[in-house]
Amino acid sequence: MAVNKNTGFEVYPDRKMNLLFPIVVLWGAIAVLLGGWLLFVEDFQNLYRDYYLLPWAFVAGIVILAPSAYLFYKKKFDLFHPLVYAAWSYIFPAFVIGAIFLSLGWSNPYFLLFIEDPEYNLPLSLIYISVGFLGMTVGYFLPIGRVIAEKIDKGLPKWEWNISRVWLPGISLLLAGIGINILGFVQGVLGFQRATEVNIFDGLLIFLVVLFGEGTILLWLAIFQTKNKTGIYYIVLTFLLLLIPLRMAFLGSRGSLLLGVIPIMMAFQYSGRKLKRLHAVGFGFALIAALFIGIIYGTTFRNIKGSESKTNAGDYVGQVFATIDYLSTHDLNQILYQNGLALAERVDNLSSLGVVVANYEKLAQYEAGYGLENNIINDLYTSFIPRFVWADKPQTSDPRAYSDLYFNFGENSFAITPFGDLLRNFGPIGVPLGMLILGIYLRVIYSSLIDTPNPAIWKKVAYFPLISLVSYEAFYATIFPSIVRTVFILAISLIFVNLMLKRKGNI
Repeated sequence: MAVNKNTGFEVYPDRKMNLLFPIVVLWGAIAVLLGGWLLFVEDFQNLYRDYYLLPWAFVAGIVILAPSAYLFYKKKFDLFHPLVYAAWSYIFPAFVIGAIFLSLGWSNPYFLLFIEDPEYNLPLSLIYISVGFLGMTVGYFLPIGRVIAEKIDKGLPKWEWNISRVWLPGISLLLAGIGINILGFVQGVLGFQRATEVNIFDGLLIFLVVLFGEGTILLWLAIFQTKNKTGIYYIVLTFLLLLIPLRMAFLGSRGSLLLGVIPIMMAFQYSGRKLKRLHAVGFGFALIAALFIGIIYGTTFRNIKGSESKTNAGDYVGQVFATIDYLSTHDLNQILYQNGLALAERVDNLSSLGVVVANYEKLAQYEAGYGLENNIINDLYTSFIPRFVWADKPQTSDPRAYSDLYFNFGENSFAITPFGDLLRNFGPIGVPLGMLILGIYLRVIYSSLIDTPNPAIWKKVAYFPLISLVSYEAFYATIFPSIVRTVFILAISLIFVNLMLKRKGNI
């Protein structure tokens, strides 16, 4: 790996074209085909009336992809750079592609009826997204994040782990994570179910799932960096591959299979292996396949289960098998058609943000009754107090209450996004300022763990959960309390791994 002589930080010059080239070709082909269809199939005079969102989506797309293009130009492109990862993993597909689906009529959710004057509020939503992403980009490139990262990096442990010796610690973390997942299923806080009562340790269970992610990324790093392939290599590889569809089956989530592919990609990139164009194309097709399969399975599972009511373990497993049986026996064309519509509506989150943009001022007076008033400030100080210390602590940023108020349906969790949460709490000025603060955080973790003069395996393991906890679909209010909890769990678990390696003389 090359090192920048001025900063001492690693760069990856031979990866840039390999990663970005197929992405550019893919989106270029889509743009050409879409443009040709609009010009030659549709009535040109009706283009703006029917497709008024497309110019705004185009502008938003430029803003969202601009940091990726800049990093490519500066030869610092990294698929898991925070600004690049945010763009391709959620923001670009959810809002730019989502706007296209909405314009073409492929996405037509019932709550579009809640958006007054959509020709004003939907473009305005894209403006908020563009301004928010620009604010996050400015926050990332402000020098304060790099300064903080350099100070943090000096105080971080200088652990040097032998990658060939991390099998046992990695398996230990993974098994602990699997145990937490099983316990979470039993308690009704994980999977497609919802417990009727909030227990004092439910929040702890949710955050201990971080152990699963740590073990997964550590073992995949070992897979890609190990030269001598022994029996343990093949056992772990087989186990990791089997876990991906198994976890999807029980989570019932439409994105769980996609989340199983992402750590493999990250581990491959940060393992030091040369990323060839064939690898990039392969990963691209894997992501698309994971998205389609996940949507088909997750939608079918949810339709069969019917609701998020908590069920006993036996019934839940029975619904998994019922889903598999349905998919294997019913007409494939019908399944693909039904789930194609579900895919379009799942990708489109512009419409749900549009509901917030159109109604947040009118509904502000009712938010206190739903426990949502000033939720960012309230969650910031209440989330740091564990529920087993404060048993009567109010539920923080309740997605069901939000869904009930804004979508008149509290049995589902609709996307709010950090943009919508900031808008509700602080008005339009809160969107760029709040996202700027988030950009500073992203710079801190990337510069201290990845773009650092002191690279280490454990830093790559820590980076995965710290960037994954930033959900661009959920509340902004939950991000920073989640950081504190995740850092605490990471610190304890990584110290445990280091002690295991040190005790066995494996460092």
